[in-house]
Amino acid sequence: MNINLSMMRILKTLMCVFFISVLVTSCSDDTDEQFQGDVTVTLVSKGSKEGVEGEAKDFVFDVFLSKSFNQEIDLTFSLKDIDAFPNLLSVSKVQIQKNETQGTLTISSLEKADIDNILSDVKNFEITLNSFSGISNQITLASVEVITIKPEEGFLPLTDEQRELVEHYKTQGIDLTPWIGKIPVEVTVKTGANGLFSPFEVEQNLTYTGTTHITLSENATREKPLLKMTKNAFGLAEYLQYVFRNETILNVDYWVNNPSPTAVLNHLGMVRVDKWKAKEYSFDVAVDNILVNSDNTITYVYENGAFDNPHKEGDPVGLQDDSDWFITAVNFEYDFELWNELLEEIKGDLTFYDENILTGGSIHPDFYIGYSRIDQDDWFETNWVAATGSYDNASKEMNFKFNTDHSNSGDYDIVTVKYKVQ
Repeated sequence: MNINLSMMRILKTLMCVFFISVLVTSCSDDTDEQFQGDVTVTLVSKGSKEGVEGEAKDFVFDVFLSKSFNQEIDLTFSLKDIDAFPNLLSVSKVQIQKNETQGTLTISSLEKADIDNILSDVKNFEITLNSFSGISNQITLASVEVITIKPEEGFLPLTDEQRELVEHYKTQGIDLTPWIGKIPVEVTVKTGANGLFSPFEVEQNLTYTGTTHITLSENATREKPLLKMTKNAFGLAEYLQYVFRNETILNVDYWVNNPSPTAVLNHLGMVRVDKWKAKEYSFDVAVDNILVNSDNTITYVYENGAFDNPHKEGDPVGLQDDSDWFITAVNFEYDFELWNELLEEIKGDLTFYDENILTGGSIHPDFYIGYSRIDQDDWFETNWVAATGSYDNASKEMNFKFNTDHSNSGDYDIVTVKYKVQ
């Protein structure tokens, strides 16, 4: 009897253990596999959410699931409206491991050449949850996150028509794609000696490095593949500003104290004159109509109004172009902030223009720079060179050599320019 009682107690204990085991398993299934409620996903950024088109960058988010499950869960994210902007951003897939609640989402801005850029203004892309697998529950995003991509500063993307022209030129044996964008440049300027005053009295060898913004010219046609250097043309913005400042605001003996410049400076006022002296006004230079030929030469020197042409369209007196002012030289187009201000203020004031601007008080750079033609030797000194331009897509180099000069030169300056792309 005692033996049977002991056996019954053992059986009861085994049944209790079995019951508890079943209960624990049941609870576990309810937590991991049998939960049928909605699940939410929260995105938390781990850094900046802004980038620039064409620059490689990763935008990383922690992905948090509101509960864990006893199996892997795959999440597929996308970006709203991204289909209209191919090759702009890529989105990784996310996997939440078994019994975990956290994963990582990476959205990448793709590196590409400037010519392939398409954005002209800022675009915001909302992150969306496209699909998921691994569980049958409904999964929804609990947070709204946005990636912002800005257009590349200072460089407008090509239009569809311009892209078609670039492709057409390829059929003619001319590939412009390496030369459109922000192109690194190295420049050497050997200045002429014997100028009227310092620093133009002695020869100098000046070097500059930087970037030139190059795009397809608005004047390009199917027959003429024309480029335009829209910023820091030929890498010369700094040098040409140096020449201009020494011809004008820094030239106390021969310019500042003369009647016409004095009248202009008085009009500008001391505050603006001091800012000019301190180099606080923007200064840039462009060159248009750079013809790329199929024989790997480049034509860029034409007869044009490169120097001292008060009759150019846009001057305040509204006179017409006068071909007598034209010379054959590189046609630098200047953008000097202080001149733009003055031009707006004296618009229509023919008296001020005639008595002060045309008589030596102009603060437009091409009143002083580009004094002589460069297709032949007008100085009869030592620095004249025949202008050359060439490109080689195999070595990815573009080279130029040409002359320039200015009002108080003693000879030509020799400019040597080298563009090299990776």
